[in-house]
Amino acid sequence: MSETDDTTPERDPRLPLAPLDDIRLARAMTLQRIGTIVLNDLPTAEEYDPVGGALELARLADKLTEQAVVIRREQGASWTDIGKEAGISRQAAHDRWGSAVETWVALGQHREGAPDFTVAQLDSWYADIDPERPDAVSSGLPSLHDPAARRAAQDQREEAQRLHAELNTYPEQEREAFNRVFQATGTSEHPARRREWAAVHLEHAALLDRLAQVEPLAATEHRRRARTQRSLADEIAAKATDRATITENEPAA
Repeated sequence: MSETDDTTPERDPRLPLAPLDDIRLARAMTLQRIGTIVLNDLPTAEEYDPVGGALELARLADKLTEQAVVIRREQGASWTDIGKEAGISRQAAHDRWGSAVETWVALGQHREGAPDFTVAQLDSWYADIDPERPDAVSSGLPSLHDPAARRAAQDQREEAQRLHAELNTYPEQEREAFNRVFQATGTSEHPARRREWAAVHLEHAALLDRLAQVEPLAATEHRRRARTQRSLADEIAAKATDRATITENEPAA
């Protein structure tokens, strides 16, 4: 490669930030909303709706907590860690906030909208409050100015999408394999058809293992499903072996 070659990707403001930075940005947006409500409602006015304002703040506070849990999961914290931080059990933490993490994963671990524009708005809003910190938000988002990190994160999201699309084909593949087994019942082809059926479940398990690598927040569930698929494959293959042994021992007609 010549010294003039430059393989550094250009910054693309349309790309999401890395997942941890994107959920931090979402949290900053929630905090801005809370701050705006507080500042607007602080003056006592006849038209102010104290009940509505309080309920909106409570809703945003719940959202802020969910975002904080997602941040901790993105940072590698376990549900046990989060439970300790919240003063509750691991299971209680998962029951309370697991759906928020699942939703974040289902969304591809990023929020909608152009991050660069949103960050600039938040920086400007905060600078009006504290002029000494003109980059209060952007300074805490490393991938904002790291095109390679943003591209790598997006490549991982796209790989997850591809794997999910491939996973969606397996129920049909498994039904087809089962039908071939059923049609071969009582024939010499039955053991081979069962082994083929087992192989489909093993392929399904391998795909789930790969998905666990690119969706670490859902890795536990993906690996659990992979174990289930392997158990099914073992049961199916074992019966194929039993049937083959019976066929070999049957007396010739």
